[in-house]
Amino acid sequence: MSNPTKVVQKCVTCGGDLIFNPSKNGLVCKRCGNFQSVSGAVTTEKSFQTLLHSAPTWQKDTTVLRCEHCGAKSVVSKHDLVVKCDYCGASNMFKTEERPGLRPDTIVLFNQSGAEADKLLANWLSKRFFTPSGFKKQLKNRQLKGIYYPAFTFDANVITRYTGTLVQTNSITVTVDGKEITRTQTTRNSIADVDTQSFDDILVLANDNDVPPKVLKALQPFDTNHGQAFQQSYLSGFTVAQASKEAQDCWAEAKLQMEQSIRNKISSRYIGENTTFENLRLDICFLNITYKYVLLPLYVGHVEYRGTKYPLYVNGQTGKIHGKTPRSFWKILFTCLFGGALAFGFGIVLALLFY
Repeated sequence: MSNPTKVVQKCVTCGGDLIFNPSKNGLVCKRCGNFQSVSGAVTTEKSFQTLLHSAPTWQKDTTVLRCEHCGAKSVVSKHDLVVKCDYCGASNMFKTEERPGLRPDTIVLFNQSGAEADKLLANWLSKRFFTPSGFKKQLKNRQLKGIYYPAFTFDANVITRYTGTLVQTNSITVTVDGKEITRTQTTRNSIADVDTQSFDDILVLANDNDVPPKVLKALQPFDTNHGQAFQQSYLSGFTVAQASKEAQDCWAEAKLQMEQSIRNKISSRYIGENTTFENLRLDICFLNITYKYVLLPLYVGHVEYRGTKYPLYVNGQTGKIHGKTPRSFWKILFTCLFGGALAFGFGIVLALLFY
């Protein structure tokens, strides 16, 4: 992935580009090193009604660019000039007529610098024994890009009235014609009760087009409870992926996550060695719903090997890594042959010792 060229905030001393440095919590000039602090505050949840009726947008400050090669969309400042795609490195980026959408209220800052993430990735790849040597030599050409990924978190207090059937199965021994026979006895009892549960920061990704959902799931957790209140300065030097899902769709996904958790909790309360719980029906009431619209930090890169691009991802907050690499046929073959020969030799030694 090639470096995008961006015009970001300018240094008042020399006019160079200012890039946000997570470890210093401020803007650092790439040219002269001048530092400009950024004062932040911990964010708080907002009422769900705000999301439905009056959530702020950032259309005045940003625009949406689309890559004609891979289709990825990025939200950038109207003052930024992006000439290459952060996802595939292609240079054919075009402005779209799409609105950037909701303005984020929370940002989970990068705790790992680009250099630190690069070292973590190199160490991770070095431990993958079956990766071809030729692939590892291409690592020097990898370039990680810091991208903020949009997501919603939802909190709610939930009251659930439920009904179901408790099924108990027992084995009993009876005597028939003088012979003992084991039979299965099943009893069914109706259950009706109320369950209460509180949910905190149920995370739902607002974009599942550019990076597969399973990848972001593998990279979790993100500490969204300690995110910073959004400021445009935090984005200097980074890209923001555009949301591809509406807020209501994300809330629907969050409700499904909560419902599944409630079902599991209720079922586990009754299920035992000889007991099952059937026909579970839920009447769920969601109360005190709040949300945050969050940007999650992610480093994205790839290594190209024999005509195939292998994507690599790093959680910018925790350093957790996810990616796929090719496997060397010869390394696998030699390992199997060596293991087989070792096992064969060990078997001969045992035979000579004990037979």
